[in-house]
Amino acid sequence: MITRQIMVSFLLSLSVLGASVASSAAVQTSASSAAATVAARPAGDQARPRIGLVLGGGGARGFAHIGVLKVLEENRIPVDCVVGTSIGSLVGAAYAAGRSSEEMTQRIQAANWDDLLSSSLPRQINSYRKKNDDALGLIGLELGLGDDLSIKLPNAAISTQKIEFFLRELTYAGTVRHFDDLPVQYRAVATDLVTGQMVVFEDGDIVTAMRASMAVPGVFPAVNSKDYVLVDGGLVRNMPIDVARQTCADVVIAIDVGAEPLKREELNSIFSVADQYTRLMMVQNVKPQLDSLTADDVLISPQLGSMSSSDFKKSAEMIKAGELAALVALPQLQRYAVSAGQFASWSQNRLGRHLQSRAIASVEVKNPNQVNPAVLENALEVKTGEPLDLPEFHKNLATVYARGDFSQLDYELHRKGGDDELHILPIEKSWGPNYLNFGIGVGTDFRGSTPWTISAMYRRTWINSLGAEWKTLARVGTTEEIRSEFYQPLHLDGLAFIAPYVSYKTEPLSLWLDGKQFGDYEYRRLTAGVDLGSTLTKYGEARLGPVLNLYKLKENIGIPLFDGGSARDLGVHASLFYDQLDNYFFPSDGEYLNLNAYLSVKNGSDINHYFRLGGEFRTARKLASGAGVLTVRAQEQVGEAPDFVDIRWLGGFLNMSSYRYQELLANRFLYASLQYYQPTSLLPKSYWGLALEGAHLFEQLNAYDEKRWRSSAAAYLAYDSFLGPIYLGMAYGDNAMWSAYFMLGKQF
Repeated sequence: MITRQIMVSFLLSLSVLGASVASSAAVQTSASSAAATVAARPAGDQARPRIGLVLGGGGARGFAHIGVLKVLEENRIPVDCVVGTSIGSLVGAAYAAGRSSEEMTQRIQAANWDDLLSSSLPRQINSYRKKNDDALGLIGLELGLGDDLSIKLPNAAISTQKIEFFLRELTYAGTVRHFDDLPVQYRAVATDLVTGQMVVFEDGDIVTAMRASMAVPGVFPAVNSKDYVLVDGGLVRNMPIDVARQTCADVVIAIDVGAEPLKREELNSIFSVADQYTRLMMVQNVKPQLDSLTADDVLISPQLGSMSSSDFKKSAEMIKAGELAALVALPQLQRYAVSAGQFASWSQNRLGRHLQSRAIASVEVKNPNQVNPAVLENALEVKTGEPLDLPEFHKNLATVYARGDFSQLDYELHRKGGDDELHILPIEKSWGPNYLNFGIGVGTDFRGSTPWTISAMYRRTWINSLGAEWKTLARVGTTEEIRSEFYQPLHLDGLAFIAPYVSYKTEPLSLWLDGKQFGDYEYRRLTAGVDLGSTLTKYGEARLGPVLNLYKLKENIGIPLFDGGSARDLGVHASLFYDQLDNYFFPSDGEYLNLNAYLSVKNGSDINHYFRLGGEFRTARKLASGAGVLTVRAQEQVGEAPDFVDIRWLGGFLNMSSYRYQELLANRFLYASLQYYQPTSLLPKSYWGLALEGAHLFEQLNAYDEKRWRSSAAAYLAYDSFLGPIYLGMAYGDNAMWSAYFMLGKQF
């Protein structure tokens, strides 16, 4: 697996190759037409030199900046302006907004960086239609399909949606007219991706400035601000010392957290070479800045060793490294220390004037191109005349984002009089509204059964203003299937919808008698129906509608147990789904319920109707260092259906694991399992697990004996991979048989 560090370095290198950026060609461009003003200093402080703090870029290594700030605070060294690039813009903005180093340390260390740097939101808040696709086990890469059938790729690997929420809280959800109005003057450096020019933010929305400065090309989305397409400022000025001098500085304290060039022996792959290219490009724009330092300036270079730009979990070590580096430089820094009284006055002024959330005077929503803007207006419910309720507002934003229509749901705050204006900036997926997903699955039971599938799903979203969607799934392999549905909401919120659908599926059906295979069939089913239903927001949906099923069973080899040929079955189908699991395959919290009922009103047999009721319930809870999952499945049938109509079976991994796949055919059964699994140290998101299973077969279609109760136990290793769940398991049961499985995806 490619680590996040390698991915970031590789993508950044490619972007630098295409940007034609060099430090000699960089042109400083203000992001505002307003002239910079000189912020007032506390009384009695006019004689000392003005100190500009320069915080360089370096990914997670930039957490060392916080350790330096801690030493500056402890030794009474005030800062008059702070200029940051990339991660330096994050730390600098928090400090300029009024956060102390202690507050920053607490928030940085408490943050779940794996989650913040993930584009996915908690599964529970996803729309049910999106959750319903999880069972397909598709690869987690969504592609676009152009009208000319060209493939379109996402423009960034990671959405900054959750990072933006974190930055808002870090800066008190406040804003100012100009960054000189902050407790400490602030500047953020970004790069215009179109021209390669340096862009210096000195006003506007502070979080927009932070996001633009941190937008590593190809990794995070570029930020469109005014007339610029903005990406990471490290491309042109990773150490913006000249910007600090232009802003306020008589003296510069510069903190360099950039990574050193790799050594010759470390250049051993295409990724390390690409990483080296990035590092050398950074060196080229950093060197002139460092050469401009004078004897009055102070350069601090924390010793971060092998800690990389992606080691966000090592924030404590990096903060400590910054603190130690500042202590080494303390003799130089103490030249700029002030008296206890002066520092107390400066500190009180900085902390006391921290950013504050003001009342929202007005809300402006930029209309999207495809998505009905009422989706945003109805969901966000921002009240004017009072400060923004940040947790509630972020929750509502996340709910809309979870629909899957937007790559970002950005917003900006702009000061108007004594209040703030809220600008909501929805950014639709540039690769939509036609989407493609693919999946692959293979498996073996090491005894001759090797199922495999390749899947593709096409979605066309927002066909009309109510959000109609056409979804088609195709599979080839051991099982072949094509299924298509047109989903038409009758209300924008999906409270009512109508969904015509059609599907065709062919799959092998093995015939087992008392543990021995006697036959092999090809089982085909054509289904067409129309459902009227209601989407229960993120929780689930209910459906009811007529359905026509055409069945065909063809014997390949073996003895005929079923009446061969074809059958027709017309009936009414009803279903109810509820899904609040936090993970479909490896849940640790939540419940899942699927209830379905079918009433046959006419079929090809002598019996005109039968009734079938079935369902599945799963509940998951955290237990010790792992999770426990209880699963119950059952089906009851009243009346007699033709033998091969809607055949159901047990057997296969985690479906009576000690029995062969399809070994137990039964239309009336009760199944239950209890699993426990916990993470391993082998790989992230890898588990070992145990399962106990039991089943009662009220009527088994392929057995001579009358044995009704069955049991099985399984142990397995599993990995929740990018391609889908991977399992390696073994099982033993009351049939006195051992079974072994390997699977990518749920193939048995």
